[in-house]
Amino acid sequence: MALTSILAAFALAAVLLAGCSTHQKRLASPRASFYANQLPAAEKQLSKLIEKPKSDANVIELDLAMVELLRGDIASAERRLQQVRDTWDHLEQKSLAESAASYITDDHQRAYSGEDYERLMIRIMLTLCSLMQDGVDAESYSLQTLAKQQQLLEKARERWDEELAANYCIPPLAPYLRGVLREATHRDYDAALRSYQQTASLLPESTFLQNDIERAQHGVHSQPGYGIVYVIAMVGRGPYKQETNHRPSQAALQAADLIVSSLGKYSVPPTLAPVKIPELVSPAKPFDLVGVEVNGNAISTTLPITDLHYLATQSYAIKRPEVVARAVARRVVKKGAIYAAKDKLNVSTDLASVAMDAAGVLWEATEAADTRCWGLLPREIQILRLELPAGVHQIRQEPVTAGRPIGPAVACDVTVRDGQNSYILSYWPGIKPIGQVLVSGRSEATP
Repeated sequence: MALTSILAAFALAAVLLAGCSTHQKRLASPRASFYANQLPAAEKQLSKLIEKPKSDANVIELDLAMVELLRGDIASAERRLQQVRDTWDHLEQKSLAESAASYITDDHQRAYSGEDYERLMIRIMLTLCSLMQDGVDAESYSLQTLAKQQQLLEKARERWDEELAANYCIPPLAPYLRGVLREATHRDYDAALRSYQQTASLLPESTFLQNDIERAQHGVHSQPGYGIVYVIAMVGRGPYKQETNHRPSQAALQAADLIVSSLGKYSVPPTLAPVKIPELVSPAKPFDLVGVEVNGNAISTTLPITDLHYLATQSYAIKRPEVVARAVARRVVKKGAIYAAKDKLNVSTDLASVAMDAAGVLWEATEAADTRCWGLLPREIQILRLELPAGVHQIRQEPVTAGRPIGPAVACDVTVRDGQNSYILSYWPGIKPIGQVLVSGRSEATP
């Protein structure tokens, strides 16, 4: 092939890749619509994107599931979550072809099967979807969450050769919901106790869990003529990925050397310019807690039970050196390809050499960090347990910081049944909730 043809091929590839918007940019508009509480607009924009996915179909489906959930179409949200859960389980198997292609372009060529915290949160959200309907599958989903965490723990230990703690990446809400469901049987208090104790071990500073432990120990779900309402609030905007430039450490360079040595006659230089990698970030919470009134009387506030920002950054910190190593390997393979082309074409003139170097720089510049993620998760999940007399009650929720309300209250009616659980679910990325306040079995929101 002539030199001009080689240069043209490099240039064309660079232009085509540069024209592809990153996942972060593609999802910016629909996610902005979501957070502006414009759910129809967000759904329309996401539906258009899903028609022409760019290796990010699954995370778009997850965002659509959040939109459907908060506009009250819980059954549809549950089906989408199930589909992505099953797809991700299948995609956890490695693809050698995709891995090889990713060193020519970037990590977007690899099938995205979710971060560990996302895989667990799918099952948490499935549990919540079931609870907000008939609750038939909630027990199964809660068991799936705990079983998946064990599977991910074993894989992480094997993959990164680290002695990770047994509670690696587990959302404390997972064992807590398991305890709630076991306690609601009015029989299996021992299993409820174990679940509450596991939750307390994950949250040693959360003293409110002691009430759950003591109640399970005495085997009393609720007093006669009373039922339970669980107020579950998703607070703040959760973790998302953004592109950053990172200077590789020696450990990353050594790991990259193992990768490139298996791809050809390349070697990693002792130093390398910064490479593009994703980093997980979360905006600060808009307020502290959700204040709760019952029938006009201030009762208490929700309390944090799962910090998704912590889970996300904790699990990603273990994986991050591998992400950096792949980015370094790509840089080396691309440079090696340019050098090999020069050698094969016997490039001798300065002009031709500079031209090929320029094409190589452009090729490298088109690379983008893999920012695919489930971008509409909350930063934190909070919960409050209320024991109320059987009957209809009005529950009002309002954002609270330092003990003072900082935004308007939202009210809903809930029917409490003797000896049974009811659930209220809301999402507060700002000082006002998104979409509807969901009540188990139905949904409504009244300013």
